[in-house]
Amino acid sequence: MKKFLVLALTVTLLAFTSACGSSANAVEKNVETEAVEEVNPAEVIKNESVSAGQPDLYNLTGVVTDASMNTITIETEQGSVITLSTDDDTKTEYKDGLLVGINVMVTVKCDIDSVESDMDVHVVSVKEL
Repeated sequence: MKKFLVLALTVTLLAFTSACGSSANAVEKNVETEAVEEVNPAEVIKNESVSAGQPDLYNLTGVVTDASMNTITIETEQGSVITLSTDDDTKTEYKDGLLVGINVMVTVKCDIDSVESDMDVHVVSVKEL
């Protein structure tokens, strides 16, 4: 009887372990297939930003898709993906850190008529919505 109980518990444990592994792989495959093409930052700012109420300040809203020490990548509400550089002067307002999947508003400073690349854009702040 004890051998049967040990065998049943072992089979149950293996079933749970293998089920968890397969769903993790499925999620990983879905993320890979949902790659979104990144566009020119200048076009995104010119076409999708909203004035922040001060000269040369503009707001972009979207979802964080990637973040590192000095960059943030967001997918805007219109579906464009933009990567911007941040620095030590960038003001940040978020609860648990800059996490993938959170909604943010990124305020940038640039001359909207002369933006040609992300180097012409200064990220002023990143705020969780």
